[in-house]
Amino acid sequence: MTLTYFFLTRGWECSVGGPAPPPDESADIRTAGGARELDGDYADGYAAGKWAGEVLLREAHEAFGLPVAVFRSNMILAHPRYRGQLNVPDVFTRLVLSLLATGIAPGSFYAPGSGAVRGHFDALPVDFTARAVTSLGDDAREGYRTYNVVNPHDDGISLDTVVDWLLAAGHPLTRVQDHAEWIDRFESALRGLPDRRRRHSLLPLLHAFTEPEQPLAGSALPADRFRAAVRAAALDDGDDIPHLSPELITKYVADLRAHRLI
Repeated sequence: MTLTYFFLTRGWECSVGGPAPPPDESADIRTAGGARELDGDYADGYAAGKWAGEVLLREAHEAFGLPVAVFRSNMILAHPRYRGQLNVPDVFTRLVLSLLATGIAPGSFYAPGSGAVRGHFDALPVDFTARAVTSLGDDAREGYRTYNVVNPHDDGISLDTVVDWLLAAGHPLTRVQDHAEWIDRFESALRGLPDRRRRHSLLPLLHAFTEPEQPLAGSALPADRFRAAVRAAALDDGDDIPHLSPELITKYVADLRAHRLI
């Protein structure tokens, strides 16, 4: 029997002395991040619990020879095909709903980068993620394997691109160039929404967007092993990790309408 362990992760600030480099897929989490601080950041406790689970699985593997496959995933998005199947409470759904409901977006979700570094949204649709976990997890019959299930493409597809796609689809959005001004206007508009929309909006998680993100060239987690395994298993039509598409964002809008949220 192989134990497949799957979790969402938000950052890898694992060392007592401050942020640690993100662990690659061959690193032992006990040495890559021997301890984890809880400082109240977004999803901090959730990520710490997953880190602790990985530590325990390492020890179980060493003590009992238990075969383990660990899948460290970032944001999982909706299925691109099945209408209405939407994770309404998650942060990305709340963001899309809130942008459409308020009609205002930031000039950019990202701080000015250096050189050629572009913003990138590290997320994958749920159907691909499920295929990867099922196929690669079933193949792990011995040893201890770790996969960083992330979107590593340095393709410039970012949250700013999501706004571009919404605009191209005809949704009226005004970009507010000053980020602090956008946050103030955005919060006020969210608080003024009808009760049901406000409850499903980004309001409870707005603190995660108060400052622009630092742009990254692809994912913060290295994913060479995962990408090679995806290609070998031919999990996607392109035999690679998929890029995000405007069709998926259009489907989000249709799903929000199906849920009567916009």
